[in-house]
Amino acid sequence: MIPWETLNPEQREAVEAWNEALLVMAPVGTGKTNVLALRAAHAVEQGVAPSSILCLSFTNKAAREVKDRLARHLGRRGGEVTAKTFHGLCAQILRVEAPAVGWDRDFLIYDEEDCRSILGEVARRANIKPPDEERDSFEFLLFDAAARARLSEFDDAVPRTPQQVFDACLRDSRASFLQYRGGLMFKPLLAEYVHALRECHAVDFADLIAGVNRLFKENPEVLERWQAKFSWIQVDEIQDTNRGEYRPLSLLAARHRRLSLFGDIDQTIYQWRGSVPLEILAEYKSAFAPVHEMRFTRNYRSTRRILEACERLIRACPGALTKSIVPQQAEEGEPLRVYEADDTRDEARWIRDQVETLVEQQGVKLGEIAVLTRSNFTSRELSRNFTALGLPHLQVDQFKFFQRAEIKETLAHLRLLLNPHDANSLMRFLKTPPKGIGEATIEALAGAPRQAGLKPADLLTPSTFETGDPFRPLMEAARAGRVVVFDIETTGLSIGDDEIVEIAAARCDGSSVLAQFHAYLKPSRPVGDSEPIHHLSDEFLAREGRDPAHVLREFEAFCEGCVLAGHNVALFDVPMVRSVCARLGLPAWEARQVFDTLDITRRFHRLPRYKLGEICSRLGLKSIPTHRADADVAATVELLQVLLPQLEAGAMARVGAVKQYGARFKPLADRLEQWRTFMLTERPFELLERILHESGLIKHYERDPADAPRREHLDELLTLFQRFDDPSMQPMDALIHVLSVASLGKEIDGQAIDEDKVLLLTVHQAKGLEFDTVFIAGAADGEFPNRRSVKEGLEDEEHRLFYVAVSRAKRRLYFSFPVIGGWGRQQMPSRYLRMVMPGRA
Repeated sequence: MIPWETLNPEQREAVEAWNEALLVMAPVGTGKTNVLALRAAHAVEQGVAPSSILCLSFTNKAAREVKDRLARHLGRRGGEVTAKTFHGLCAQILRVEAPAVGWDRDFLIYDEEDCRSILGEVARRANIKPPDEERDSFEFLLFDAAARARLSEFDDAVPRTPQQVFDACLRDSRASFLQYRGGLMFKPLLAEYVHALRECHAVDFADLIAGVNRLFKENPEVLERWQAKFSWIQVDEIQDTNRGEYRPLSLLAARHRRLSLFGDIDQTIYQWRGSVPLEILAEYKSAFAPVHEMRFTRNYRSTRRILEACERLIRACPGALTKSIVPQQAEEGEPLRVYEADDTRDEARWIRDQVETLVEQQGVKLGEIAVLTRSNFTSRELSRNFTALGLPHLQVDQFKFFQRAEIKETLAHLRLLLNPHDANSLMRFLKTPPKGIGEATIEALAGAPRQAGLKPADLLTPSTFETGDPFRPLMEAARAGRVVVFDIETTGLSIGDDEIVEIAAARCDGSSVLAQFHAYLKPSRPVGDSEPIHHLSDEFLAREGRDPAHVLREFEAFCEGCVLAGHNVALFDVPMVRSVCARLGLPAWEARQVFDTLDITRRFHRLPRYKLGEICSRLGLKSIPTHRADADVAATVELLQVLLPQLEAGAMARVGAVKQYGARFKPLADRLEQWRTFMLTERPFELLERILHESGLIKHYERDPADAPRREHLDELLTLFQRFDDPSMQPMDALIHVLSVASLGKEIDGQAIDEDKVLLLTVHQAKGLEFDTVFIAGAADGEFPNRRSVKEGLEDEEHRLFYVAVSRAKRRLYFSFPVIGGWGRQQMPSRYLRMVMPGRA
């Protein structure tokens, strides 16, 4: 039931408008999150299927909050609603549609550090070597250009070439990099980077956005499927959305026209990253007319004095929409305070003294206090001074929990279980704790053995050591006519829960098909959202489908004595068949080696994309895959027959490399295989705990007392794994989900805020958060507004940024600035202070 009595008239109007295209401008503290959840709950009460509802938030934390509130109002039905971030939605769509984009279903999402590492290596191989002191900056330049170049087609009003994007990034960077202008061909370097990502079965954040845009643009039938799935959509924080993010959302909603947007234009602080809210809203109001527009004005968060400051500040901003903020708290609140410090150390001392007074005299907890800055530079300077002054604090820029070395090293062990091709995780796995295999060995394997089709991942597979060549069983089976190429269609992507509805297979040798197998299976559940993919309806399967147990026994007999092959099958199709057999009480499906033509093709052919259809076209094959199991099998058979001679040609080099290096890898391969067995039965946090002890990671971080904080972080990771675990998922699916959350989380998403430390963060990092007490440090012209942003014509955005900073405070708000800044420069108080506190000169 909707608690109507708790809603004010504005909120009630928004909830009641559940069946309209709704645009809500909701300033801070106006109860927007509650309305988002109640509006979705009301739509369910009015007959909208929970599974057809999509709620998008800016952070994982906000998405979880919406999900939790839906569960309170709808019970179990609330769990059927999709509540994610935009990147999380992209990842979901692209995993389902992986064959259509030529990606692996098991793709990992690399964070900025992983991507910069790959880009640095690609640049090094291209003989591009900036000075050591500039390497980090140059890798960031490459990372930024690589993202912008792939998104230009969808973000820019006039798309630019990769070289144009790179040259523009160069102009905006430090002068010393200008030596590369005109001499660095960026397009081939970008192609090498993308290929390196795909070899690792990985994507980056730009891939997620560009991938969904391209998927919908090139595959109308795929777009129609997702339009049918999500018939009711609402999006939060629309002011931070760019064209590349808005376009797929508008396409999803174009059919049912139920797209609602929530946000606050006056909190637009990401124009420098491409957000263009006014353009997007104009397009939205035109495409989805008539749009019901409204504003929330009643603030439940802050004291009257803080809200008066917010109102004065935003009303002075050119183009601001907020004209009044109506306080709902009776508390007048403490006066706002400003401190003019002699220098940065004096500023830090004053903040320390105020914090100690609040704690000792008013019982305020340190964890309820935040110090906000304009830049990471100012945060780092304050952090050094706070440390010297003994103020317990946590600097978010340094925290970045999932980017800590010990966390990435631990997660690498788990990622390798899901994806043995992940080169970054492989290097971390080998390095910590030390496994006796160094970079020199990996470099050697990247030479002749790699050209022969051998990857380090092969040496982490136990079967390689049984045969001496990872592809020997495939080559021998092909000579004997004992290769079975197969493909399946299913009711979904959950290996533990979904069912098989079609199996197609062909037994072949190196040149011809010797026998075929095909059957439809009758599932115990509706095919649901999977029907538009395989075009097999419930009615058709009820009529033509056979008993799954009988079909699987026949398929087992058809495969007897053969090795298996397929396109993109190793980490989905095979586990799915084994899972279904186990659920039906059939004998365990015989352990066979499985060879994936997607993986083999990547080893020998450098192609722009690896969709089965594009591979067939590029290699001049006759078969045309059609997303039906039998047609895809025919195409895969022909592809395999092209690849086999290339495998034969490299056999001797692979055998030699396995003999030379295998003894060091085999114990590691056996251990990883053992963990993979537990991955199928243990919850993610249980598996993590096992690996922490059995891998030696715990002992590694207990040897040196100085590593005690790192050891504590591993305990925090276990806690987060328990928090992110979804008990409704099978263990392996849940592990994939938890690792995706870790990859997609914003810096502050995964943190359990320490109640015994003051939080030190930039205003951008504080977006979406609120604190009992806020100190805005460095409140001087040159910082607020930032000098460079003013020169670039972004002063209005700097004004809004200060508004966001002020509006984070609930009960107390302090400002400070040093008269002498960090560079010894004389500073004046921020022009925005005069707006916030008119009586100040």
